[in-house]
Amino acid sequence: MVEKKSEEKKDSVSEDAIQKKEDGKIVDQKAGKGTNEEDNELSEEDRLKKEELALLVTRAQDNDEGVRKLALETIRSEIRSATSSMTSVPKPLKFLREHYLPLKSFHATLPQSETKVFLSDILSVLAMTMAEEGSRESLAFKLQGSSDAPDTWGHEYVRSLCGEIGQEYSARVELLDASADDNAKKEAVKDLMILVNQIVPFLLANNAQPEAVDLLMEVESLGMLSEFVNENTFERVCLYLQTCSSYLPEEEDTEALHVAANMYRKCNRPCQAMRIALRLRNVSMMEQIFAAADEVTQKQLAFDLARHNVVLSEIDGVEVDESLTEIMGNAKLSEFFLTLAKDLEVMEVKQPEDIYKSHLVDSRAGSSALSSNVDSARNNLASTFVNAFLNMGFGTDKLVTEEETKWIYRNRDHGMMSATASLGMILLWDVDGGLTKIDKYLYSMEEYVKAGALLAIGIVSAGVRSDVDPALALLSEHLEGSDAPEGSSTCTRSGAVLGLGIAYAGSCREDVLELLVPILADGSLSGELVAFAALSLGLIFVGSANADLASTLLQVISERVEASESVFLRDGLLVRLLPLALGLVFLGRQDACEAVVESIRAIIESVVVRGVCTTTLEACAYAGSGNVLKIQSFLSVCSEHVPEPKESEESEHEEPGTNMETDAAVQNGSETSRGNLDAGREAGSDEAGAEEKSGSAGEGSNAPSSSETASDADLRDVGLAAQQGAAVLGVAMVAMQEEIGVDMAMRMCGHLLQYGAPPVRRAVPLAYGLLSVSNPQIIIMEALSKLTHDADAEVVQSAILALGLIGAGTNNSRVAGLLRQLSSYYAKDHRQLFTVRIAQGLLHAGKGLVTLNPIHSERMLMNPVCMGGLLTVLFSAFDMKSTLLSKHHYLLYVLSLSVKPRMLFCVDEDTLEAKNVSVRVGQAVDTVGQAGRPKTITGFQTHSAPVLLSAGERAELATEEFIPSAASVLENVVLIR
Repeated sequence: MVEKKSEEKKDSVSEDAIQKKEDGKIVDQKAGKGTNEEDNELSEEDRLKKEELALLVTRAQDNDEGVRKLALETIRSEIRSATSSMTSVPKPLKFLREHYLPLKSFHATLPQSETKVFLSDILSVLAMTMAEEGSRESLAFKLQGSSDAPDTWGHEYVRSLCGEIGQEYSARVELLDASADDNAKKEAVKDLMILVNQIVPFLLANNAQPEAVDLLMEVESLGMLSEFVNENTFERVCLYLQTCSSYLPEEEDTEALHVAANMYRKCNRPCQAMRIALRLRNVSMMEQIFAAADEVTQKQLAFDLARHNVVLSEIDGVEVDESLTEIMGNAKLSEFFLTLAKDLEVMEVKQPEDIYKSHLVDSRAGSSALSSNVDSARNNLASTFVNAFLNMGFGTDKLVTEEETKWIYRNRDHGMMSATASLGMILLWDVDGGLTKIDKYLYSMEEYVKAGALLAIGIVSAGVRSDVDPALALLSEHLEGSDAPEGSSTCTRSGAVLGLGIAYAGSCREDVLELLVPILADGSLSGELVAFAALSLGLIFVGSANADLASTLLQVISERVEASESVFLRDGLLVRLLPLALGLVFLGRQDACEAVVESIRAIIESVVVRGVCTTTLEACAYAGSGNVLKIQSFLSVCSEHVPEPKESEESEHEEPGTNMETDAAVQNGSETSRGNLDAGREAGSDEAGAEEKSGSAGEGSNAPSSSETASDADLRDVGLAAQQGAAVLGVAMVAMQEEIGVDMAMRMCGHLLQYGAPPVRRAVPLAYGLLSVSNPQIIIMEALSKLTHDADAEVVQSAILALGLIGAGTNNSRVAGLLRQLSSYYAKDHRQLFTVRIAQGLLHAGKGLVTLNPIHSERMLMNPVCMGGLLTVLFSAFDMKSTLLSKHHYLLYVLSLSVKPRMLFCVDEDTLEAKNVSVRVGQAVDTVGQAGRPKTITGFQTHSAPVLLSAGERAELATEEFIPSAASVLENVVLIR
């Protein structure tokens, strides 16, 4: 017996050695098992099974038809019984491995018969693990086999077939002529579709919905999905489709969303269908969903539309009920916000000093500059903005609304305009009560106060629609020039124009278009007024892809460039806001902008301006799309370096102390890397060179021999800097809606900081801010904290503003501490200190009850109006010295479009009165593709509604006493019963 065992061992070892010699390497002959196990003996039971299968294979090749059929039926039953509960490689499949090739050869010799069909089925299963990779033999044998459903052979076999079906489908379609019609294509894949129709129902019924969706995507038949889903499977299928759409190419992503919307409508889930319609920006679908819903559901849909700044005033020529249009117009938003504030006990009025906390700041850095009591125009202006952001929406404060302080008149010129306009922020969303308090300033003798009042009218109406249209009536009167001095008249008209843009953002109102186009097309007007008119039209028609407006804007850009390319590029407003306005019209519309891109290349002769316009337009058009190709094109723009031919000469003539930013960084011992310091020196030398060139012709020994050549090079540098800034922000815009994309974009920004030219580095902090608006992540916070001590002053300004953006409306203590330290560090630098104050105001916006994040509804939707407000400020911040830190600081008020309460507010479905409901709030968990009913939140706490929702948090009702009337996502205002 021992000798027999030793002989068996020798035989197995010799066979193993032969196999190794043939393959030239060690082959794991037992899939899923370690190499040690193949040396073990077979048990008696396994040995008998192996011998039995070998005998059956021999009989399957017998000449007698009856013997063959009986043997094949036995093999089939053995395999099926083994694969029904597969936890490892089934033993029949393992033992039949050596017989696969003989059976395959025998199959080729058989005539068409029932026996051959039986053998085809068996070979199809064996080929799953034994055929060469890529040969698709399993599918080929299945198509020759019986018409039995593939699921009879087990789940793993079905999954294997799915992969081969996708490959075979692609191969057959590629073989067709380009002229082949749909019928020819259907005929070519007819047998594959029969299999697909058998497999999909099995996958859907066995918690493999993602695999079913993937299979239908592979065979380009996603529309068939609605035929197979039912009440039990549609939710998981639709959720997977929505997630997939972020990773699919154009057209396929739209098809996936349409299929999901149709399934939601089929299964009577109008709120989920409306979210998809909003993402698709399909107005006709929105109207159909709204019209088909019942009365209570229509109320919930109205609140959902209001959050996205969409108003459906009439459907198929029939006016929508007035109570519903009021909800869609956010008429109750101020009431809900104040109720939330009272419930959270934050109604107490706060002052800027409550934010500055000067007593906590190191007095050694210059107490006189830090004190908020110093009555200087710059300090008062900073306090104006901090006060406006801090008390926004509360309707009262201790500076502007109290007449005894005469705060407005403690500012100068445009500071008075911003102080008066801050009334609109404080009275935000309260149109009826706000206009009464603003009206008296319209009759002021000070043109700047009047201009501020006009802007305040627009701000107080931000996101709120009314049939009465008070903003249009009041602002349209001041669009024409008055008899006042030219400068004051321009200021008043600028306030009215910008106010109209804020008040009617996203409304696509043709009557407002007719009012603003004459200003836009008037070549005699200042660049400031034209830029504001373009911006307002861009905000009003944001995301509309209005071809006529795009043509008008393109014509204005072309005329301004032809008149003077130098003036256009050096005007911080024109070169930033005109291309941005064009981009806003196509915000999120992806390939709809292609025709305009071609028009830009044909119409605009200046290569520099053409690059700025094209990059800005594409960045806006593909915002939130996750398009990798566009990100690559933006990175290629960022890789271009501004040529610096005179760097060596300028460095020779540079005197000690000329570069104040570098000297300050060295003196204060800031922890800046050598690369950053060098980049800052280059930026400083560029600025010094620009100042020398702009000075008198007789000064500066570095003046080039040809002034025309130097001017052209300078313009090229300015244009490239504007284009690269738009490209950096474009990377963030494209990637911001999807979490993986955000992580990748952050890594790219890190590389750009390390290797990018100065204009690129100055835009990177703003990209960080956009990627994490109102979401203070530690990684981004630390990166920005380092950049606030950079050698380049413009990088510092961008980083400080970005700190305010990532913490906007959160009251984050870590960010607050960083900003207090910066207020001490930059106490003697009035520009940096002003930027710190703005960031502090943003951090405490709405006393911590609001968000500026345009992405909502569990990261599915991006509000174009909110995005437009953010982009306006970010593009203005590319050149803060001539915009936000100059006389155009009131552009910060465009952020009023982005402000939304970050709340869950539960109301009664009948009376719309607030109800105290227990809710659980925790970190959202991604449940896409998970089997069963997994938890959707983790680390939750139970609160009583209304509650605040931070970025990445999700809420669910904690009790069964109340249920949502129709809402699918517990955000904003939710009807319950």
